[in-house]
Amino acid sequence: MTLVQRNIMLGIGFLALLWLSYEFSFSKTIQVKKNYSELKKESEIFSNISQKLLTLKQQDKYYDSILTSKKISFETSFQNNLLSTINSFADSSNITVISFDQPHLFDLDNTITSTYSFSVKGSFEKITRLLFKLEQEYKLGKIVSVNYSKKKNYRRNSVYLECRILLQQITQK
Repeated sequence: MTLVQRNIMLGIGFLALLWLSYEFSFSKTIQVKKNYSELKKESEIFSNISQKLLTLKQQDKYYDSILTSKKISFETSFQNNLLSTINSFADSSNITVISFDQPHLFDLDNTITSTYSFSVKGSFEKITRLLFKLEQEYKLGKIVSVNYSKKKNYRRNSVYLECRILLQQITQK
């Protein structure tokens, strides 16, 4: 055997030994390392689960307190919540609810658009405050239309402002 043949055989033997060592030990070690890192990530997730649960319970209490402060409950319908909100504001600010009509429902694909129509009577400033509270503070929906009209009561010979309001709420099915 010549020196070149020995070197070729040595190279082939070295490559065969390298391949065998990878197949029988290195590949298993790499797979165990991957499994270890995955299990470590899972254990970190599960170790924080009690902390996350506590945080979620605190958030739940906070959101419930907001709902109770805004006097909104999900046991009753949205229409009842809207009417009670309007009535409570009307009691405190000297405006009168004239009418509260049934909602108009429009169903399109996976969304339901509910339009609530109601009329109030009072001063311009108080009605504007009501509109602001409904749309910005309570976030009950979007005010789509506001129609002010000046009316006259001929029996009392007085003039008053009446406002017809359309409030729209869009919900997912």
